[in-house]
Amino acid sequence: MTDAPSVDVAYEPVGVGLNVHETPAVEGRVKWLDSPDAVLDFVEEEDDVTDVVVIVRGGTTTFLTPALTAGICGIVTLQGAPESHLGIVSREYGIPCVMSVAFEKGVRTARGEVVPADGARIRLDSTTRPKATVSVEIGAPVSDEPVADTGPGMSPEVLAQIQLLLEKFGGQVPHGAEGDAIMQAQLNTKILDLTDESAARPLTVTEVNDVLTYLTWNEWDALAARATEGESGLIPRQEYEALGILNAWFRHPGWLAAIEERVGAEGVVDIGSAARTEIGTKVNLLHAWAVLCAPFFGRGIAIEMGLHDEHRGAADLPPSATTARRIYKGIWGEGGMFTSMRNYHAPLLGSEWLDRFAADRIALTDADARSAFQKFNASAELLGFLHHFDNRLGLGDSGPYPLPDGGFVVVRDLFVNEPAFEWSELSGDLPYSITMAMAFAPDSGLEVKVTDLSTMFTEPTNYLRHLSGVSVYTRQHWDTPAAEVQSLSVADMAALRQRVETASAGLYRHIAGMGHREKVLAGAKVYTAGFILPFARAAGVYDELVAEQGLFEVHPEAEAVYDRIVGGVATEMIPRLFLTGSWGVPVPEEVK
Repeated sequence: MTDAPSVDVAYEPVGVGLNVHETPAVEGRVKWLDSPDAVLDFVEEEDDVTDVVVIVRGGTTTFLTPALTAGICGIVTLQGAPESHLGIVSREYGIPCVMSVAFEKGVRTARGEVVPADGARIRLDSTTRPKATVSVEIGAPVSDEPVADTGPGMSPEVLAQIQLLLEKFGGQVPHGAEGDAIMQAQLNTKILDLTDESAARPLTVTEVNDVLTYLTWNEWDALAARATEGESGLIPRQEYEALGILNAWFRHPGWLAAIEERVGAEGVVDIGSAARTEIGTKVNLLHAWAVLCAPFFGRGIAIEMGLHDEHRGAADLPPSATTARRIYKGIWGEGGMFTSMRNYHAPLLGSEWLDRFAADRIALTDADARSAFQKFNASAELLGFLHHFDNRLGLGDSGPYPLPDGGFVVVRDLFVNEPAFEWSELSGDLPYSITMAMAFAPDSGLEVKVTDLSTMFTEPTNYLRHLSGVSVYTRQHWDTPAAEVQSLSVADMAALRQRVETASAGLYRHIAGMGHREKVLAGAKVYTAGFILPFARAAGVYDELVAEQGLFEVHPEAEAVYDRIVGGVATEMIPRLFLTGSWGVPVPEEVK
């Protein structure tokens, strides 16, 4: 992309938004897309979309799947933040993306929003962060129609609360290292420091509540910006998140108990250690975080909805947290339990992998090789999100790993063919996972952080321009021995990308054709079962959980409140609980 306009047009600014990543300014024709059918019609009817800037409501990734792979030149959203899933993937594609733009004038959508008219020329001045200006050609159509009822959504009061809480947790504790220090100072124990002694014994209630106290901030630190992501149009994610996390409260303690009963305390630690010895494994920080956090958060939802009080099931939380913490012990070995305690660095893999990455590295000095990798990375990441119903379970970053020359490597696992989900048949014979070891030179100037959700963020955000080389691998099945992963050439990446994009197109159409309830239940399955899947497999209890403990079923008590959740509760409750931490209801001290 270049700064040079394709036609001589005079523009006027009509909105300011949040810039996802630094890119040259881009110009194109406007296209408003508000449904999966509109997205499909757009890519099928347009001969060339490379001159189109699409405008959508929310900051979710998968809604725009066909348009992203077709090669649009820019994205504008009415809702969302740079840390959203769409922000992450637009960065990988290198597509300029400006989020949460409130247009000052334009035409009305069917729901009353103001957007530039289809076909008008638009310019995104996205060279700097955090803000970017959106301009439209002078003389573009303008409507004076009154604003229509935009339907259900967050009230103005809730939106105002969200804005106040985005910068500081509880209005007091900031993001980052400063927030970590404040939260650790509030704890009564040292339980967040992983030691052999503490991993060998059950956690006390006081220790569990210390973990919970820190988790409320830690989750806010990682996900606060996600709370403003908005609606998808394809996948009702807030609704399935609420149902799935509530379901995890009723299910996970029993499943974790089955895992520990099968392999013992030391066996659980050994399971976690796969994060240090294998690539292409879901035994990673995100899944450990999820099985630790989900029962607490689901319990908070149950209490919030009046299903029971804080005493119901509280005795299950100390053993559940103990097992999850043992997984962390295996992942890290020792030291702080969260990346937020480790300067947001997660160099998990051993030196033998770094040696192999170096031996297999492909230099990206050639523009064609660089382009081939970037398109492959973006397409695979997009399928990972779509395959997991627009959540991060399909992605796992670790690092940065320091190199002898002063550079570093970031390792990314993308999961594009999870056989536990019935829609995996649409992925055909694609590998279970794709791993990319991305090398950066000593003079890159990048500041890298890896969150506890296994997601990398950098400053500057446009990290791909600093990439010096890559090593890429596939793992055919989840249980393929790590020693048998296959390395890919540039030509291999280009060929595999075509298969990945074909799978994405088929899966998009499949999801678009699902009913609303079917989508919510499928997403809840991805959450509840997907969180615990790698640990159940490693412990050898997967079949038992399927046959005897409802691994892919919604618990009756969660099913009973389905209508309440999809009737508007989720869209108000989930962002509020994220931002306030009120889901973290302490475990009563009398629990033994």
